[in-house]
Amino acid sequence: MRRIRTYLLLLATVLLAACDGLDRPFEGTFDQVLIYYGMGYNDLQSNLRQNIQDLQRDVLPALRNDKAILAFLHTPASPGDYDTPNPPVLMRIYRGRDGKPVCDTLRTYPDITVSASAESLRRVMNEIREEFPARRYGMIVSSHGSGWLPPDYKNNKQLSAIGEQRVGTGERWIELPDLPAAIPYHLDYLILDVCLSGCVEVAWELRDVTDQLIISPAEIRRAGMGYSILSWDVFAYAEPDFHTYCRQFYDYYVDNGGGTIALVDCKQLEPLAEAFRDIVEAHRSALNYNTLSRSVQRYFYSTTPLTFFYDLRDLAAQLGASPDELARLDAALAAAVPCHYETDTFFDLRLERCCGLSVYLPDPSRPTMNSYYKTLDWNKVVGLVQ
Repeated sequence: MRRIRTYLLLLATVLLAACDGLDRPFEGTFDQVLIYYGMGYNDLQSNLRQNIQDLQRDVLPALRNDKAILAFLHTPASPGDYDTPNPPVLMRIYRGRDGKPVCDTLRTYPDITVSASAESLRRVMNEIREEFPARRYGMIVSSHGSGWLPPDYKNNKQLSAIGEQRVGTGERWIELPDLPAAIPYHLDYLILDVCLSGCVEVAWELRDVTDQLIISPAEIRRAGMGYSILSWDVFAYAEPDFHTYCRQFYDYYVDNGGGTIALVDCKQLEPLAEAFRDIVEAHRSALNYNTLSRSVQRYFYSTTPLTFFYDLRDLAAQLGASPDELARLDAALAAAVPCHYETDTFFDLRLERCCGLSVYLPDPSRPTMNSYYKTLDWNKVVGLVQ
């Protein structure tokens, strides 16, 4: 299979380059546009620059094709210098006439000093839609992330967020409650290359934003999602092949420190919520944090402070769900999470009973956390936190 794919990659490269040399750039409505939004004004700056390099390693559309890859990147001009403004850039990545990859800067944004904001994300996406109208859009967001936690949870630090842009001694984030409104049009897929994004609470909040969601319930190592394989899995077939993409992510991290990934079909989340809600209602008397926190599958390792994320299916099982209740939940999970992969371990964490989605486990000693989770749309449906 690897030889076949290598041959096809070389053939596609030659054909795309040859066509590019014959025709003018595509004009009109694109079939697909892939958007990369990289918020690297932090200690991930070199990793995000490597993301852009890796994106150029696979088969790429030529200028004449009705597919395009656009990359927005914001990093400091020099490592660790968060005080000196450095404008973000929007680039187009494509296969040039000589068959080599091209990364062409389309625009700089001297007036955007903070890219980790809902306003900046919305503006960039709207400008992309204006200049690259398409039938289908997909996006990958790359930066730091911390799952879904209350604002100002610890040391007045915003944790319920993604992005983390360092500004002097402070930080700026895109708050997760603001993320759906920051995405101004529907996406075919959204890949969150941020740690701990695989919360069912996050997936539920984004269910109307995108058809497919690719997330990780655990943290993600600095290499991030699979960038060198992304363009192939997105553009090589009539529809993006995210089953293969997730498997390739797993294959890489088996030998590179471990990781988790899940593909979510957002249209199938409501039956999952209903099945989980009925288990919670029937077995609420077993909802004991001290017991469950020691036995339910975790998605956090021993040295992280972010100790809030537990496997949804394993929680239902250990609440005492009956075989019929679990069968209904498993059917809903199979539809909502068509594939997920976990390496055997992640740091000192063993990944043994995973369904691909984490969920918050109510803790009586954390009234602020409980009050916050009680307000989330997911909890309003399932009633886990009361």
